[in-house]
Amino acid sequence: MRPKGQETRDRIIRAARHLFRDRGYANTSIEDICNESGVRRGNLYFYFASKEELAHAAIDVAIRKEFPFIERAIAGETDPLGKIERMLDAMAGYVIARGGTGG
Repeated sequence: MRPKGQETRDRIIRAARHLFRDRGYANTSIEDICNESGVRRGNLYFYFASKEELAHAAIDVAIRKEFPFIERAIAGETDPLGKIERMLDAMAGYVIARGGTGG
């Protein structure tokens, strides 16, 4: 069983990922995330100092849980631009393999 704080943090991240995927980062407000997660604004800011910090956490979760192939794609690459290129190629392959669905 996970601590309640971890469950709340995870619920916020799930809500943010869903909204960012459906609406995009710029079109998603903190209020939207609070409404989707059922968490009050003050509680959200207890876990995340900003929307940007929350977005970073959401990306980290996505990479770790849903896109482990990205880590494999960039393994061994030391050039930052090379990492970006490999990451984009891996994501493009993933989207093509899924028939272009999802965000």
